[in-house]
Amino acid sequence: MSDFFKNEMVRGDIQEMAELQQYCMRAMMSFPVLSPEKQYEYFDVLMTLIEKQKIFYMRLTLSDDPEAQEMLKSMKDGAVLLGAEPGENLLEMFSGLLEKVEKMRAEAQRRMDA
Repeated sequence: MSDFFKNEMVRGDIQEMAELQQYCMRAMMSFPVLSPEKQYEYFDVLMTLIEKQKIFYMRLTLSDDPEAQEMLKSMKDGAVLLGAEPGENLLEMFSGLLEKVEKMRAEAQRRMDA
């Protein structure tokens, strides 16, 4: 394991992102039947996950560790598989995702308030 991935903070962040991702996957499976409150909670957790991924991406870009650079390449390749353009700035992609999720969260809030 490289120095980058031995860092306690990095390891903690990876663990937290995995847990958030698991929550989001479970909630997504039953999303249509979730109450507006639970949908709002899902969007809130999803935004937290995206923010953490964005920060992790930045850490990777700042590292010269070979394993970190390999993970960075994997993230970029994965983004292309999800519809991003090759060479697209992933920070902009993360920001765009956050904007979309915020709109969905606001809609869930409106349903809760109705």
